[in-house]
Amino acid sequence: MFAETSEIRLRDRCVALSTSFLLRHFALGDKFSPIKKSNLCTLDGLRPSFEERFSGGTNWLKFLKDVNVSVENFIPFVYPVELQQETKIRIHTNDLPFQQSQISSPTICKLFDEYVNKEWNSSIFIATDASKARTACQTVLKSLESIHRKSPTISLQIGSAIIRAIPRSKAIKLVWVPAHVGITINEQVDEAARAARTLDVNIYPYISTEDLRKVIFRLQADQGRIQWESTKYFRSFTHLPKTTKTQLLPRRKEILLTRLRTRSLPTKAILLKVGLESSPLCRQCGIVDSNDHLLLTCIVFDQLRNKLRVVGCWRPSLQWTLCM
Repeated sequence: MFAETSEIRLRDRCVALSTSFLLRHFALGDKFSPIKKSNLCTLDGLRPSFEERFSGGTNWLKFLKDVNVSVENFIPFVYPVELQQETKIRIHTNDLPFQQSQISSPTICKLFDEYVNKEWNSSIFIATDASKARTACQTVLKSLESIHRKSPTISLQIGSAIIRAIPRSKAIKLVWVPAHVGITINEQVDEAARAARTLDVNIYPYISTEDLRKVIFRLQADQGRIQWESTKYFRSFTHLPKTTKTQLLPRRKEILLTRLRTRSLPTKAILLKVGLESSPLCRQCGIVDSNDHLLLTCIVFDQLRNKLRVVGCWRPSLQWTLCM
């Protein structure tokens, strides 16, 4: 079931949560973390009385060693600032002429160049082509509009840097620009970013606790997958992919799909094992009523299978069917 939902085991999740909790408090430092200030958590380990509360928390030092990260590499926490209260700061996401989607790319480039030439000498101009849609993971510009203490570390650092830059300019303008429309400086930045990915250079030797948290959960998931693949039951579920795409289906259909893929649909063969049926045989076919039989050969569903064959959406293979 964990493989099907791309989740990790509860025990591994507890270890990951306790490890990321301690790392975050180290990043908060003495000024913002009572745990760090009270020396309950140090580079030598945890106090005995505190360690009892974190069954998996003792692994955090080992984790840092395994990923070759030092506490000095943590991006420090800074107190949230309210950019919207600053009169010199303006955030533009959709109110400028070149930000409208219905105009052509050459027109966008022309309007953008005109705007830059007008504002260049009087303002600090910061542009980004990240999506401006307000989704579960807000873009940097959207998150800067409402910074709070749980905002991403990068957003907090950017907000703090912008506040420090206020005395140096008449105005600071954060602007969203359309991507891949031919804006010269945007294409240059994209090219530099692509080149940086291939360089064997530690460009910025710092990491946020949010990124560390992702690494922790990925490593725990990998360990759980390795243990699962070494069990005797794994051979029965090799048809399941290592990662499962999230499907926007009604819950009843998701439950049915998961039961089919994990071969846990309550067929007569399974119900017989728990004493809820007196025979494992299919009433219509007279053979063992299993998931394989239900999907591939049961005469009750012959007409539906034939319809799928006509439109080319059916192959007589259980593995192909369950991986759909």
